[in-house]
Amino acid sequence: MAALTMESTARVVMSPRHASMPIGPPRCGEIASPGISSALMKRWSLLIPLCLGAAALSAGCSTPVDTSGLTRVEMSSAQALPPPYGSAQAVLTSASSLAAFRKALTSDGIGLSGTTTSSAGCTGGIRYSVVLIRSGGRASTTLDAYDCGGQITGNMAGNVSAFLAYVSAQLVAAPSGQG
Repeated sequence: MAALTMESTARVVMSPRHASMPIGPPRCGEIASPGISSALMKRWSLLIPLCLGAAALSAGCSTPVDTSGLTRVEMSSAQALPPPYGSAQAVLTSASSLAAFRKALTSDGIGLSGTTTSSAGCTGGIRYSVVLIRSGGRASTTLDAYDCGGQITGNMAGNVSAFLAYVSAQLVAAPSGQG
């Protein structure tokens, strides 16, 4: 076995369950035996599922939004403060507007987040609601967001601020209805 130096022992974490485990990749000359090398690889492989799980949590797991059979999209926004308490609505029904909606949804990676977040104590923001209606009596899907104080909360995951910019443009372009 290779001699332990002050540098090589500084990169080892003591764990009651796994004895000692290197915290960095092995350096040349540290591991002289294939048996030791394979033992270290087995220990490192135990960490892979943990790392993948942590990555999924930090990335915000989401479910893709089903746009098959989409016949109508109803969008609305409401601003609580300051007066005049503005609100806007738009309804997308044409083939071209629904295709543009699907493109925005896909390009911004919008999905339903596993958990709905809410704003704590923020007032005066803008609440957005996007309802996807499908053919054949299939259940509709509602995407909600609240943009307040530079923070966006709701049930969407992905590039939500870019998607809300698209929604806002639709609300301005067709404030009273058909798009």
